Amino acid sequence: MKPVLGARLRACVLASVASFICTMAASAGESPMLEALVSSGDLPPLAERIPASPLVVTPVDRVGDYGGNWHSALMGGSDDGWILRTLSYENLMRWSPDWTEVIPNIAESVEVNDDATEFTFKLREGMRWSDGAPFTADDIRFWYEDLFRNPQFTPSAQEPFINTDGSPVAFEMIDEVTFKFTFANPKGLFLQYLATARPLDNAAVRYPRHYLEQFHPDYSDDIDAEISAAGQADWVGLLTSKANFWANPDVPTINPWVFTTGYGSGDASRANAERNPYYWKVDTEGNQLPYIDTRTFDILSDPQVLVTKTLAGEIDFQDRSLATPANRPVLFEGRERGGYEFFEQTPASPNYMIMMFNLNHRDPVLEELFQNKDFRIGLSHGMDRQEILDVVWIGQGEVAQTSVMPGSVYYNEQLAKQYTEYDVDLANEYLDKVLPERGGDGMRLRPDGQPLAISFAYSAAVPIFGDALELVAAQWEKIGIRMVPTPLDRTLIQTRQDAGELEGVAWERGGGAGQEVVLDPRWWFPSNNDSYYWAPAWTAWFLDVNPETAQVQPEEPPEAARRQMELYGELQASPDPEEQVRLMNEILDIAAEEFWTMGVAWQANGYGVKKTNFLNVPASMPASWIYPTPAPTNPEQYFIEAQ
Repeated sequence: MKPVLGARLRACVLASVASFICTMAASAGESPMLEALVSSGDLPPLAERIPASPLVVTPVDRVGDYGGNWHSALMGGSDDGWILRTLSYENLMRWSPDWTEVIPNIAESVEVNDDATEFTFKLREGMRWSDGAPFTADDIRFWYEDLFRNPQFTPSAQEPFINTDGSPVAFEMIDEVTFKFTFANPKGLFLQYLATARPLDNAAVRYPRHYLEQFHPDYSDDIDAEISAAGQADWVGLLTSKANFWANPDVPTINPWVFTTGYGSGDASRANAERNPYYWKVDTEGNQLPYIDTRTFDILSDPQVLVTKTLAGEIDFQDRSLATPANRPVLFEGRERGGYEFFEQTPASPNYMIMMFNLNHRDPVLEELFQNKDFRIGLSHGMDRQEILDVVWIGQGEVAQTSVMPGSVYYNEQLAKQYTEYDVDLANEYLDKVLPERGGDGMRLRPDGQPLAISFAYSAAVPIFGDALELVAAQWEKIGIRMVPTPLDRTLIQTRQDAGELEGVAWERGGGAGQEVVLDPRWWFPSNNDSYYWAPAWTAWFLDVNPETAQVQPEEPPEAARRQMELYGELQASPDPEEQVRLMNEILDIAAEEFWTMGVAWQANGYGVKKTNFLNVPASMPASWIYPTPAPTNPEQYFIEAQ
């Protein structure tokens, strides 16, 4: 077995850029609200409530003050993203705060064999659920055997717990704190998957066996009565609802705060949570975390109400649904009155607006045209990106192609800056190679002599893309290209995308910073479902889609894309982080050479809002769902300064 940060972890030491260590300080403290419960005999002493080797978090500013209530807000009845980002990022593995590596979290250590097919995890001895029951490998076994492998609860296995042929990973419980996942093929990215915030990536640690068995037909003699009482259609719905920690306050969790009034059901205007007395992390002086005693989530229906509450000083820490570019001026002006300040968020997106042509369009004339690199280069030089940036994004950002952000180990200068110069003559020079003929109106004709008019789809829910595309259309008209911005419902875009019917589409999402580049390489080669926007047939080929059921027939990609796919296969199989970086950079070199997609500009830094007495918040943090902001910065060590 090859240790991953291993021997030192088993010796209970971890010193890394993540600012974690694994040694318990000689003295320990806890919140006064828990001290009172211990004194009354209603709660065991701290030493009996935390693991023998608790995870120790180094505070950002200083050891915090206990107490206080963190006020924030949720939009509507299904806004669970803010909960996941600030209250429940407790996976086996996690990202370091600077997003440079994966580190153990619930797992005290993990060992990986040389070919990355076996992952042996050791849990923390003495770790407990929020009701005091032991958290052991048997809870993982319950998830695996009774939920993950149950075809009713899990109809089909999904990433990250699958082999390359789609079959499920094998599981073995070795002892109370040790278990092993075994894959049929190398799984070099498995630990990175376990660190993300996707729903399945922390599934193994979300199901307390001692509580949920009563809602499973294999263990309950009265399951029909339970289903009926809960108003569910079957046991799957029953167990799913009972396991939902933000809607069901009775289910034990391992989170720093546990809900006392549920969220997501009824007409409640507020959800509340309080500290978990069995939380398994401490600070560098041995004080049990979290510092903040309680959480209040106001449930709002109008984002403007959230702005008003922030200006009135009623929000302690928030970015979601609040920190938009449109809100920045009014929030900036109201800082002193509201008693808050901004913190910085560095964007993870590879561009404000990614522009893609369907390289596998059903019309063979358009397919050949869109696949012609000279055509794409000509259009890129015919785009005045600075004008678009100044008009649409108020000059906030930097002209660039669809590319990894600077500062990343994956940054590629060629990919970022090539063909971004606005030059009408150069644009015409490239386009004349491909579309030399023009109609009487000066617009270029297709190779078959028909007028060329390209429909460029964008989500109607993102009108700013319409503003940008209108400018692009006017600029391209000067070089003889007619482009029609086309707002569509997002669902319709997805439908046409999956059917391979789109001509062009504008989009923006993820993949430009941190490890997101590796986990979600949709822009760099045809790699996942979102690559259907620009290469649906090649993507279907890579994903091995069944031709009998495929809307878009798989088609073998050109040599460059096949080479990228081969390299990504090697990357997925490699357990060596340095080798993964080398392979991904080779993939990006090919992406730069092929120039698959184009962009307008990198996003400017974003922001979040925090009260001036709300401390231990980093001055800057990445902004990404995969990261997922702000979770890896350890909200459990945020605190409200005592007055």
